[in-house]
Amino acid sequence: MRRGARTVTIGGGSLRGRVLRYPDDPALRPSMQRTKASMFSSLGARVEGAVFADLYAGAGAVGIEALSRGARFAHFVECDRTALDALRENLKLCGIEAGRFRVHEAAVAHVLDARPCPIADAAIVFADPPYDADVGEELLTRVSLEAMPSLACLVLEHRTRVRVAAPQGMTTERERRFGDTTTTTFVVAG
Repeated sequence: MRRGARTVTIGGGSLRGRVLRYPDDPALRPSMQRTKASMFSSLGARVEGAVFADLYAGAGAVGIEALSRGARFAHFVECDRTALDALRENLKLCGIEAGRFRVHEAAVAHVLDARPCPIADAAIVFADPPYDADVGEELLTRVSLEAMPSLACLVLEHRTRVRVAAPQGMTTERERRFGDTTTTTFVVAG
């Protein structure tokens, strides 16, 4: 482990207990262990065999946990160089085969606005945008069932004080608060 790096632990699945490197950069904020645990508990069996997209992936802890819990494939979307280096190191550390993931070195808006959308096959999307950027609402307007026909579930991590509305064609399934952090889960309506 390099000096100046924090760690994040995988909480479940085949890689449970694996310690991942997370850059010691105040601009990069990993999801809390209890937030991740609650989210994966609520997603349950939906993760098994699914294509998972980790937007604002950071060092990849959430997407790697999805793979650990049986996701068939994971998309990691990240544009920060330090985070990308840690993400690639963590994928290698965990021994995840190259055919089970793709790293998109781009801004989330660029990926979601592209046609065809490079994460169109994702059934579950997790997004943990930077809190200070307040991009949660903007992100939700970019999520499109037309561009992402496989989408079944979207989980957004955001500040508790920020209220978010379901994207078009989706409904709020669950909202869970952890102090200043809330995870809101949206599912396809009907």
